[in-house]
Amino acid sequence: MKKKFVFILLFVLLLSFLSCTQQPENFKDAFTFIAAADMRFYATEKYRTSQHFLGAVEAIKRVGPGSLMISPGDTDPPADVREVIDQVLGKTYPWYPVAGNHELEDVAYMDWLRDYNSVGTGLPNIVRYGPPGCEETTYSFDYDNCHFVGLNQYYDGKSDVAMDGNIVPELLTWLENDLTENDKKFVFVYGHEPIVSIPDMDNGKVRHQGDSLDKYPQNNFAFMQLLLKYGVTAYICGHTHSTSYANLNGIWQFDVGHSRGIEESSAPEILYREIIEEIQTDLDKGVSEKEALKKFYKANMKQVKKTMYHARLAPGKLPDEYKKLTDMQGLQGLLKFYPAYQAGGEARQKIEESFWKYSMYRKSTFMKFYVGKNKVKVEIYRDDAHGGPYQLREMVIL
Repeated sequence: MKKKFVFILLFVLLLSFLSCTQQPENFKDAFTFIAAADMRFYATEKYRTSQHFLGAVEAIKRVGPGSLMISPGDTDPPADVREVIDQVLGKTYPWYPVAGNHELEDVAYMDWLRDYNSVGTGLPNIVRYGPPGCEETTYSFDYDNCHFVGLNQYYDGKSDVAMDGNIVPELLTWLENDLTENDKKFVFVYGHEPIVSIPDMDNGKVRHQGDSLDKYPQNNFAFMQLLLKYGVTAYICGHTHSTSYANLNGIWQFDVGHSRGIEESSAPEILYREIIEEIQTDLDKGVSEKEALKKFYKANMKQVKKTMYHARLAPGKLPDEYKKLTDMQGLQGLLKFYPAYQAGGEARQKIEESFWKYSMYRKSTFMKFYVGKNKVKVEIYRDDAHGGPYQLREMVIL
């Protein structure tokens, strides 16, 4: 009888232990933050509609903006991104951007980023400013139970505007010194380029394979080893426009894709709107529609060719990419596009269906991170690639 009682007691204790250890993490009171990147000029006044970055920030407000937003690059022009954030989330909402390859193309953008984090301590809660030559555009900061590290991967050991994304030894040493002194439980490192490019979670499109951080395999491997050594919770990046998440030999990588709404200005509705705006003056002067469209084509050849190619309006045999369309194919496609799209109805619908079928543009995305006591939950929100409403598409528990 005594043995039976002991057995029952042990069994009850075991069930109790298992029940406690298998309790799901409660994220109700978790610290939360947003990750969004690659909005680029879709934050400028010209594109300040709910179909573009403004719509992403409006959706962020609806789901809850958390305590801050990090942006792993291509926020150019960053002043406009900050304006949209101010407009929707408020001027005191913390925003932590790092440089992408496109910020390097304009001196004014890099100057803005440096001024934004003036002398390396302009942003709130800064723990460590960057290495010599990169003091303002690489930094780390703490919030709640988290340590964040924003890396300028275009630092070459001397200048913060080198042209290739790379984790050079000088940056790696700085990162190790920073992580050595960290006492927070969760660590998020973010930079523009991925460790390795992963296909988009919806359409499988992949960009920048072999020319991201993996272009420099030795430095990339050393970077991965360091993230593993210090138990970094996740590495967050952008650059590819393709949204993905993957565990790379023990390192979680989250590519936040792009948050520009409609990814390309070549979308039929955008092209048509721009045609109307640009050629109306010529039409008012009595210039023929054909001549006005020719003038528009010369000024916007790349954009038009993209639309004609994906909408299958360019006559003749199509090459393997839009860049190889002849000027005549592009122009003839535009001369078909304008009256058909203007007619509306079935003609317009056919053009739009063809464009979105063949273009394979990626859906606009932002991610919301919930940091609990022991685990992290990541919610991935995406639109429909047409600038439509954002919906929760995936949830990942780390």
